[in-house]
Amino acid sequence: MSTNNLFFWQPQHDYLRILSHHRLGKILIIILNYIIWIFFFYISYLLIRHDFHIFWQLLFATILGEIAERWLKKKVLWRRPMFNRHDGTPVGLVDSWYRTGSFPSGHALKTAFFFFLVLQTGVFSPLLFLLITLSLLLFRILMGFHYFADILGGFIMGFLIWLAVSQLHLCTPLDPFLIKLFNFIFRLN
Repeated sequence: MSTNNLFFWQPQHDYLRILSHHRLGKILIIILNYIIWIFFFYISYLLIRHDFHIFWQLLFATILGEIAERWLKKKVLWRRPMFNRHDGTPVGLVDSWYRTGSFPSGHALKTAFFFFLVLQTGVFSPLLFLLITLSLLLFRILMGFHYFADILGGFIMGFLIWLAVSQLHLCTPLDPFLIKLFNFIFRLN
């Protein structure tokens, strides 16, 4: 298999079309697409509870990641595989998010910076984290939302963003208020 074939591999079967023809399949597509955000919210909670200053790292990593992802996707380096197969955006997913380019995977970008924060702090099992997130990223390849190149590029970008924010330790006048708000929302005190 050539490198190009590896980076742009897609399954022979159109799993998106197969699942989209069944009610349970449609629900599964939506759940597996969005569940990673619930997982990242939980990891964010663990990270901030462990060390409030990680809030600022998460905030800046998220902002940098969104800017980089949206800018590159607007360039449309290549289309998403599902559109090359003439599939439409599944019902329940935000069509405008899928109509931009395929590169980089925002899921993979965020997976990387969360993974390195988990490694840095030890708030969650890195192996379990990878098992959960990599299976969800594989699902995105199988559905035709991304190519392996998108996942790899997103992961590299997420690592670089983590490098950029990992040494950030801000103490702001807002911290006492934000800590009280965090504790109030999560009933920690």
